[in-house]
Amino acid sequence: MDNLKKAVSTVIVSVLIIVSIHRVSDFLQLKDSDNRYSSYLTEDASIDVLFLGSSHVRHGFFPMELWNDYGISSFNLAANGSTIPVSYWTLVNALDYQEIKLVVMDVFDMWPGRICSDTWGQVHIALDFFPISVNKCRMVKDLFDDPELTDAKGVNLHEKRWEILWDIGEYHTRWTNLVKDDFATQSELEKNSAIWKGAAPLIQVVDRNKMVYQESVDGLEYDEISREYLLRMIRLCTEENIELVLINTGYDCNAEAKIFADSVYDIAAQFDIPYLDFTQKEIINFNTDLQTTGHNTHVNFSGAEKFTSYIGKYLSENYSLIDHRNDEAYSSWRMDYQLYTDSKETYLTTQSDLTYYLMFLADNDYQIVIEIREPSILYENRNQAMLENLGVDYSKIRSDCNLIMIDNGTREVVYQCMNEASADTYIGRLCTRNNEDAAVYEKCANENEGRMRISVINRNTGEMVDSRVFQ
Repeated sequence: MDNLKKAVSTVIVSVLIIVSIHRVSDFLQLKDSDNRYSSYLTEDASIDVLFLGSSHVRHGFFPMELWNDYGISSFNLAANGSTIPVSYWTLVNALDYQEIKLVVMDVFDMWPGRICSDTWGQVHIALDFFPISVNKCRMVKDLFDDPELTDAKGVNLHEKRWEILWDIGEYHTRWTNLVKDDFATQSELEKNSAIWKGAAPLIQVVDRNKMVYQESVDGLEYDEISREYLLRMIRLCTEENIELVLINTGYDCNAEAKIFADSVYDIAAQFDIPYLDFTQKEIINFNTDLQTTGHNTHVNFSGAEKFTSYIGKYLSENYSLIDHRNDEAYSSWRMDYQLYTDSKETYLTTQSDLTYYLMFLADNDYQIVIEIREPSILYENRNQAMLENLGVDYSKIRSDCNLIMIDNGTREVVYQCMNEASADTYIGRLCTRNNEDAAVYEKCANENEGRMRISVINRNTGEMVDSRVFQ
């Protein structure tokens, strides 16, 4: 009997220790992964489309836009720094939670010859949100089995591989670096994740010329590791009856990555899989839609809106995806979309720089009224390129033009010159610059209200989103 009591006590103490360590581990774990992806695991309604790839996909495709435009239920499980091997295992684990109908997989490979991403921390953010499971254990064994495997900083990933499953080893020193998100509940993290469904916009604008690649490929070989895992993904999708669309978003990729992307044409043809090379299509504006220049160029918010619009139209025209917008099982998605709209409006209204403000106006939800007090502002900095990106035709702007109205939904642009008259706009009746006694929706701009005022209306609700004066 004494031995039985000791055994029971030992078991109880062991369980308490394990539970305590697990709770501490959860508390110390960096919450980025859960904040981005955790709602995927708890989504009751079916997710039909999954986006996979690196940061080019995470920042380039917005699932909530596909929902609003087509009723497509999708999730973006792409992660900063993910390689094709990591994306393959992300799909394997993702299928434990959803019966995906279609996968959009980016073949852009930033690190030819690497099994995993640039840094160990990026691997954690890509995979931490998945609970311990048989497939997660299989993933760790497969990806990190090589004793000589290191990341770009020389960290031996084989020695640290089990931290993917039991991550207190990675995060146990974070006591002095805890931030507000570390105290969020799991339900709060899932709510955050559901708004953008894994995606996120980038806020920067650069202008550059289209990349011209070298014609000679002598001595270059594409990445055999990526090829191996791409073929494994193709076989997995075939076995699971999942449609697969391959894409390449690799603007400014290096020569090895470019030759690999070109080789995918043969792979796609062999298996009769669509391959959309975005770098060979006229989708983005190289003066307005990119966030960085040089190697590893990403699209910004404006570019992502165009990427998303392109893939949404392609999927809706080529695949029998169900429109879930009127399905009661997706009522939470309607609420998520409202929160998503609110989030986009917050991004817009917190911009003080006119370039970034105009970038966030590249949204089909908006109607825009631009009042111009000093025409010179139209030609400063990147203003002309950004306004042309919204559909403004500068050849139609006369020297006395002082009002431009843009409907992003219909792509209609109206130019008016109010020398002595008032004009009806989306925000009501606007008076001329020197007639402050006229009846207006809100106070007319005067000599003290800057050189340009932009008023933004949500075209779906008719509500004013923002009204901003720029000097």
